[in-house]
Amino acid sequence: MDPVGFVLGESSITEFRFAVNPKNVPKFGEYVLAENRDEKEVLGIVRNVTNFNRLLEETFGFDYAIKNINISKKVLERNEIVIASAKTLGVIEDGKIIPNRVPIKPNSTVKLADEEILHKIFKNSVGVELGNLVAREKIKVALDLNQLILRHFAILSVTGGGKSNVVCLIANEIVRKFGGSVILIDPHGEYAGFVFEDGKENGKNVIPAGIRPERLEPWEFCSLVGVDKDASVQRMHLERIFTTVKREKLSGREFMWRVLEIAEDWIGTQGEIEYVDSTGAVRTARISREDLNPLYRVKEYVATFMRRYEDLLTQRDMLANLKESSLNIVNLSGFDEEQMRVVVAYLLRNILIGRISYVRNKNREFWSNACPIIKKPLLMIFEEAHIFATKGDVALWMSRIAREGRKFGIGIGIVSQRPKRISEDILSQCNTKIVLRIVEPNDQRYVQQASEQISEDLLSDIASLGVGEAVIVGPAIKIPAAVKIRRFQGHYGGRDLDVLSEWKSKISEGSLEDLL
Repeated sequence: MDPVGFVLGESSITEFRFAVNPKNVPKFGEYVLAENRDEKEVLGIVRNVTNFNRLLEETFGFDYAIKNINISKKVLERNEIVIASAKTLGVIEDGKIIPNRVPIKPNSTVKLADEEILHKIFKNSVGVELGNLVAREKIKVALDLNQLILRHFAILSVTGGGKSNVVCLIANEIVRKFGGSVILIDPHGEYAGFVFEDGKENGKNVIPAGIRPERLEPWEFCSLVGVDKDASVQRMHLERIFTTVKREKLSGREFMWRVLEIAEDWIGTQGEIEYVDSTGAVRTARISREDLNPLYRVKEYVATFMRRYEDLLTQRDMLANLKESSLNIVNLSGFDEEQMRVVVAYLLRNILIGRISYVRNKNREFWSNACPIIKKPLLMIFEEAHIFATKGDVALWMSRIAREGRKFGIGIGIVSQRPKRISEDILSQCNTKIVLRIVEPNDQRYVQQASEQISEDLLSDIASLGVGEAVIVGPAIKIPAAVKIRRFQGHYGGRDLDVLSEWKSKISEGSLEDLL
């Protein structure tokens, strides 16, 4: 490989500058090699390239510059200087990258890294192939699947930056190439029309959000029907009604109608009532006039929930519908964010508890029937993760899986255009970051704070990315890389509408004057 320059000025164990051959200028993000003082090859990544001409410096006036431009082209070329800076990534040994311990050697020749070396670094037989290096189109980039899942990951970008495309590539590879199990939390139903890259839909399992209220915890049930957490008296009454109805072994809509019935009975009692507490013990309480308004409100919340979300109770329980070796798309469209959070918290709680029980050989038969997907490791991907990973029970369960899931084979992937709204505890546990274009400085800083691998110089990379390009850092990739994400060849519904085409198609149906 021909040299592209030589080390210039001061160098250290972490960075170096080099004078560049103007006829062979490396691209931004290119990988280069230089020797350290132990005469070992050190891999570096080009972070900045500057170009100037000594005959056309900023201190010269316009007339002087015009005069020099008109002189011999060869004279100008001889005075052209290109300087690049590179960040060291480590010493290469047998295709592995180990820390560099000594400074880069002054005047060391700098050359482009051989394609063979880069192939060894970025190729992974048990990986998910996402695309190619921005600086080297021939170098394919695959992420280590074990590290991607068990160390968790985040896909972050502005709206329209290509997040959904990355999700589809990961899900397609895991299910089709490795027979893995994926649960995709889909708040807006964008993935219901998903088709794998082979043009087939077998292995896709769309699950309309469904829940059995009797399997909730009392506080989850209160949140499900919309009772505010600060409404302590309303919650007390509803929790008592819930635990009382739970003893009657009812399910679905029948359960909810019975809740309404007991609320109505208590409103008409104004005296001693019996209820069952959370331990199963029968207790008594007195309903006074002060309790009537909270009970009316409880009845109104449950009745309103039934009018708006009765279909949520008509589906077979979600847990039993989750399939192994499939892409399970949990369609939450049609529900408000609070209901989404309750449903997802219910899902997370049961999956984590079920998986732990199965791995520890406890209640295996029960969990195999109640939630078949927990029999093998699985990945949960959260679209619009800022809806869930902010606060409340769902955020607590996400955080717990982020901390403990690795031991039991549960991975999480979060996808968001609003990283500031994601709990830092959750985001920091997502060790691999796939960061597409992020323009807002506060979002950039937040992502940097939550990731040890994203340094100051990578922030400028992220801001300058094009659509479909990403900076990837973390344990799923050996060294940080700027990657051109390949286009998903299947189908999904998350793409933007072509507004102009929609308008034109309407005009073509009749004249514009007729439409107006």
